[in-house]
Amino acid sequence: MRKLPAAIDFRDAARASESLARLMDGLPLEWQDRVSSLLAASPNPDEALHYLERLHSEQPADFQRIAETGAGIQLLVAVFSHSRFLSEAVLLNPEWVRELVWGTSLQRLFLTEDFETLLEKTLDAEGPGLPSPHTLALFRRRQLLRILLRDVTGLADLPEVTEEISSLADATLGVCYRRIRDDLAAKHGLPSDPRFSILSLGKLGGKELNYSSDIDLMFVYAANGQTAGPGAITNKEFFKKAANQLTDLLSTYTAAGISYRVDLRLRPDGRFGEVATSLEGARIYYLNRARDWELQMLIKARVSAGDPGPGAELLDAVEPLIYSSTLDFSVVEAASETRVRIREKLAERHGGPQGFNIKLAPGGIRDIEFLVQCLQRLRGGRETWVRHGGTLLALSRLRDKDLLSPAEYSGLAGAYQFLRHLEHRLQFYEDRQTHTLPTDPDELAALARKMPGAHFGGVPSADSALRELNKHLETVQEIYERVIHSQQPIYYMTAPAPPAPGGAAPPEAEEPFDQGSSNLLRFLDQRAPQLAAAVARSSLRRGRAHFEHFLERILPHPEWLQWIDADPLLASNVLDIVEHSAYFAEQLIRNPELLAELRNMRHESGPVLPYAEEALASDDPSELRRFFRREMFRIQTESICRQSDIFGRWRAPPIWPTRPSPAHTAWPSSRWPPRARPAPPATCRRIRCW
Repeated sequence: MRKLPAAIDFRDAARASESLARLMDGLPLEWQDRVSSLLAASPNPDEALHYLERLHSEQPADFQRIAETGAGIQLLVAVFSHSRFLSEAVLLNPEWVRELVWGTSLQRLFLTEDFETLLEKTLDAEGPGLPSPHTLALFRRRQLLRILLRDVTGLADLPEVTEEISSLADATLGVCYRRIRDDLAAKHGLPSDPRFSILSLGKLGGKELNYSSDIDLMFVYAANGQTAGPGAITNKEFFKKAANQLTDLLSTYTAAGISYRVDLRLRPDGRFGEVATSLEGARIYYLNRARDWELQMLIKARVSAGDPGPGAELLDAVEPLIYSSTLDFSVVEAASETRVRIREKLAERHGGPQGFNIKLAPGGIRDIEFLVQCLQRLRGGRETWVRHGGTLLALSRLRDKDLLSPAEYSGLAGAYQFLRHLEHRLQFYEDRQTHTLPTDPDELAALARKMPGAHFGGVPSADSALRELNKHLETVQEIYERVIHSQQPIYYMTAPAPPAPGGAAPPEAEEPFDQGSSNLLRFLDQRAPQLAAAVARSSLRRGRAHFEHFLERILPHPEWLQWIDADPLLASNVLDIVEHSAYFAEQLIRNPELLAELRNMRHESGPVLPYAEEALASDDPSELRRFFRREMFRIQTESICRQSDIFGRWRAPPIWPTRPSPAHTAWPSSRWPPRARPAPPATCRRIRCW
């Protein structure tokens, strides 16, 4: 049994001694010294030795050719130390490493065009037609091997690594879509307008893709119409087929794994929406129905493949909705609420002892991304320079505009790079989408040794890695709270209360308002004194946050604020709704124009017929949706704010008339018998809704 070099810290000394003896037998002396020194510097010498021995025994000729140069052994030890799934791929395809040793591709950054050229060459060897999922998965692994070696040997920094991984995905999407389009065109002909965009969101959209990330996609085609071919189909059906085939091709499991896990849930209407959406349909959705987080996610959206036209037009149309020009703090609240919900779900999902999640934990990757996007949405309306999908570059641009101090930028950028390097080393080991630290001390120590050495002041260890991690998490949390707090509007900030008449001290509020609510009252005292008095008298507790959010939405419309201030009944209705129904409060926040429905509710004696006529006369589906939303809000809030028979309301004549024939130009009034309604009470009934 060969004596182990003292400098190599093997976890399993007995097994390592046997493996080393088998490996060294027959190797030239200078190779033995080189292998020993490389294993001593390896972050995981046990696995590096294990795979070196296997390659030497299973592929001796290839091992000989690779090991002839010092660079070849160095690359083998690097990949065998860091990634188990790529080590297995190298055992089956040792020529991948051999070509890297003798070529120059490790020395430069590959762009999307470079990957497309390589992929087309690979697919041409198979012949025309659709590519096989196995070929695509092998191609991805081969390119990830090159990217990983550039990463772990220090030939590429973090932005270059994530850009190359993203460019690889872009190239795969582009080449595969073109082949699918040509195959469909041979069967059905090309669409009348063939422009089709593949938009990427999330990390791919920001060109920050991980080694093992899902790719979030959205498919948008230019216009409706038909194909020009023997088996003609609609443009919609053509692009739907293309989107489904592309998704299936990339996500099919093979012996080499899969190419990509494709996530389409971020498309308009989520999993219930169309797989491929027309440009006009997507534009209407984002202009009228998109939720706040759906607008925020578009900060990272870009066209990854296909024709850039439809995607670029959509992003241009929704850009004014994404970025605020009035410093609306509601975007910060929305992001913060999402952040809290994610943590709550994480706690529910991982009730037992689990590893630490570096993405979703306080101060983790998600907090940095939320902070950047909040500042972008708040300031991007006036400072277009800060609009960028990449987190690191966005941080730099926020610093350029003095929206982050140099110390804040340094803390956030340093934490982000540390956490992303850690995330990559968790994922490229077994090609798993994980963000959880191992709980085993030995595995944690091996992970620490895989981190770039510049992150540690001394010898990497489990303790030093955890200390560095905690330092970054605490820095991010402190900056997050300070920066987010500084974005709060004027009535959230502490200000002295105005003196009471005659110089007497103002009476303290009897209701349980905190400091934020007291400042809210001071703000309303100046702008809407009657409403301020109503708020002070109310028992607003659960609904305070909703009410403040609602005020944020109506402040740009002084007329609406005047309505509530001048109308005690309307003010009472609004306060009761936000206090007793989170569902209707959200409806008011998303669509503050529904305030008009509350205001007119007492005067109406039946359904609003012009709304139905306008909605059904329009070819725009959004008009019908707006009519439905408005009517449902009116009918259901009446059950809260008016003492009427709820079952009687649902027995009322239908509000959805049959579309008239062309001969009719108006709805017969006899179809809408008026309904008697009781007089409205002074205040809403205190009931709680879902």
